[in-house]
Amino acid sequence: MPDWKYPLLVFVGGGAGATLRYWVNTRLAEYDWAKQFPWATFGINVVGSFALGVLVVACHNRPGWRALLGVGVCGGFTTFSTFSVETLGLIEDQRYAAASGYVLGSVLAGLVGAWAGMRLLR
Repeated sequence: MPDWKYPLLVFVGGGAGATLRYWVNTRLAEYDWAKQFPWATFGINVVGSFALGVLVVACHNRPGWRALLGVGVCGGFTTFSTFSVETLGLIEDQRYAAASGYVLGSVLAGLVGAWAGMRLLR
């Protein structure tokens, strides 16, 4: 595949992933439980970590698919910048335990998600 096609695949996949993230956030925002804690972002990051773990193994020798699905879709779907802003919001609201739990839980659950996704295909 020519080199110029990889950035195009990332672009298309990123748009799809970001759109999917927007849809999930919008749908979950309708529920009261989702307003108490940034569950949508947390869940998106765990699911995205799992999906990327699967794709790392499944697309090992398929750079086009890895660009489209791994870098593009997973990169557009997961939400590190949103995670950072939401964490700062919890800190500004003096919800230190929630902020700590969110940071620690997100990192640990993301690692478990990535491990589980890779383990699933190995």
